[in-house]
Amino acid sequence: MTMPRKSPPNKALIVDDDITIRIAMRSVLEGLNFDVTEAADGEEALLRFAEIEPHIIVLDIEMPNLDGLSACAEIRKRPNGKNIPIIMSTGMDDEVSINKAYEVGATDFIIKPITWPVFGHRIRYILRASQAINDFRLAEQLALRLGKVIESSSNEIYIADTKTLRLKQLNASARENLGYAETEYSALRLTDIIMAYGQRFISELISRLEDSSRPEAFLNSDIQRKDGTFYPAEIRLQRSPGEDGDLIVAIVQDITERKQNEDRMRQLAYFDSLTGLPNRTLFTEQLEQMLESANRNQFKLAILFIDLDNFKRINDSLGHTVGDALLKEISKRLLTCIRQSDLVSRYVDPNTEISVSRLGGDEFTIVLNKIEDTEVAAIVAKRLLNTLSRPMTLEGHEIVVTPSIGIALAPLDSDSVENLLKHADTAMYHAKNNGKNNYQYYSSTMNAMGVQRLSLESELRRALTNNELVVFYQPQVNVQTGKIVGAEALVRWQHPKHGLVAPDYFISLAEEMGIVVELGNQILLESCQQVKQWQDKGFALEKIAVNLSSLQFSQPDLISTIQNTLSATGLSAEYVELELTESIIMKNLESTIKVLEELKNMGISISVDDFGTGYSSLNYLKRFPLDELKIDKSFIVDIDTDAHNAGIVTAIIAMAKSLKLSLVAEGIETEKQLKFIREAGVVTVQGFFFSKPLPARDFEKLLGRQGFLGCLDKCEVA
Repeated sequence: MTMPRKSPPNKALIVDDDITIRIAMRSVLEGLNFDVTEAADGEEALLRFAEIEPHIIVLDIEMPNLDGLSACAEIRKRPNGKNIPIIMSTGMDDEVSINKAYEVGATDFIIKPITWPVFGHRIRYILRASQAINDFRLAEQLALRLGKVIESSSNEIYIADTKTLRLKQLNASARENLGYAETEYSALRLTDIIMAYGQRFISELISRLEDSSRPEAFLNSDIQRKDGTFYPAEIRLQRSPGEDGDLIVAIVQDITERKQNEDRMRQLAYFDSLTGLPNRTLFTEQLEQMLESANRNQFKLAILFIDLDNFKRINDSLGHTVGDALLKEISKRLLTCIRQSDLVSRYVDPNTEISVSRLGGDEFTIVLNKIEDTEVAAIVAKRLLNTLSRPMTLEGHEIVVTPSIGIALAPLDSDSVENLLKHADTAMYHAKNNGKNNYQYYSSTMNAMGVQRLSLESELRRALTNNELVVFYQPQVNVQTGKIVGAEALVRWQHPKHGLVAPDYFISLAEEMGIVVELGNQILLESCQQVKQWQDKGFALEKIAVNLSSLQFSQPDLISTIQNTLSATGLSAEYVELELTESIIMKNLESTIKVLEELKNMGISISVDDFGTGYSSLNYLKRFPLDELKIDKSFIVDIDTDAHNAGIVTAIIAMAKSLKLSLVAEGIETEKQLKFIREAGVVTVQGFFFSKPLPARDFEKLLGRQGFLGCLDKCEVA
């Protein structure tokens, strides 16, 4: 059996001084069965052209040594270069560049940055059109040039007089798409139908075709039908001799479907699918163009980097459906905030260019280009703070979300995309560290803070490995007997340079770094091991209280992790108490209740830490399988002088009694506070009045000093 012969691949020459562009072009063209040759500048392009005689050339305009315009002109002078399609690539989307490209003989042009799927479509069309022209030339040689071949062609073909541009013929395909009968178009000019860049541009383009070295040209244009509607088309123009003088032949392809596909691809490539805003890719390209314009014309530019505070909490507690609805609403509010009709008259110069993008997650940007006063950025930021923080109702939930905003300025802070975005991001984190729901301008000192933060992150990771994070224990005392009945496990960082570091300094960082779960599990393991050792020595603590972070509690393997810890240490579950804040147990109520019930069934007790600072509702408390409430120390500070705090503590005690929950008052530092709490009926307390948190060795001494039934020195039984 004879196999069909496979047609040889077309040969393409790609010329660009940017190797990344050449790699991408090669990938696309080889996928279209091209044999690809590369050149890095115009001089090399001429050498390669002579060697391979390509079927198509893609030529960058701006290159060292010999630029693309000069190389194109030289190729057109050569006998085998007159008819080859040459596509010019340029980053300058303006009529001047287009005119220059056509003047030197370019067939078509593409604008950088290149959308690669569209590039592939363009190459295929140009080759088809080139073949159509070649076929037409062959038809001319066979004396069929204006006869049946043209009339029956599937391509739309327009034929016009060169001097007047008056239409002499439209073939059947053209008449059908344009809506003209055979007798209706004779009064029309070619420029009445082809709408590209105005009639003058078309006339000049056609006049250039008189030069025999440039016998044809490509262009994209809208075509106007008889009924006034338009459709996009790719057009190839060629001069052809006629009986009464030269004619212009336009071969037209309706690319409506292709444009729709290109628009869809562009939408996917450059726009966020959830909000419809420009995505990070398009934002970066737009910002680069704005910065080039700002540098060239000495404009000022501001970028506002916006991050939603505590968005992850909303996603975790209410689900991604609500989170997505929130992001859509935020995008609408951002667009409302920068509406020119509102801003121009009050704050912003009418020439200011404003764009909004979503970079991903809950991060958005606003760029203010061509601003005269950098204070405009602050005015817009204040407006954003007010608008975004208004309550919204989504899926039956009333939600309030606040933004943190970082502002960077060009050219003051930087004139590069990468650095400007990095500086705005740094300023945004500074806004978060300043309490969130505010804006901050970037300053050079923030870089030093950023370096310090990176150093701290590295040191914290090393601390986990080197066992620098140690557990301290603060006693919990029964005020009736004076006996230490339990202890709370509290982590400290034994820093090799800075000494003992409190958790306020590094716990939030551990959460952001994603190591807080590992840290929490380490604290739980060490605490259980230590209590078992004390029990083996005869020190009978009733419980060890260990705090769980939100991330730790939400881990799907929480139950198995605790079971494995108890099994490894030999400590009975009845001696372990887990402390959770109100905000943690209020997330995903049904799943939280299920987890708490599993812990209770294991024998572990549950305490609500910092009680009184959150929801504090009897209606929700009675739904949870709890054992204990811890009165937050903020209510204890002025309890003997502040009637408001005293009233809150009294209410918490009454609530606990009605639910049959035990109580612990933390933050006891004075004898008056102790007296008030004891008289109010609270049995268990902890605080500096008795002891600060102690390392295991010192806590063991404290246990030994009280014996098995003795009292702490500072505690007097009522």
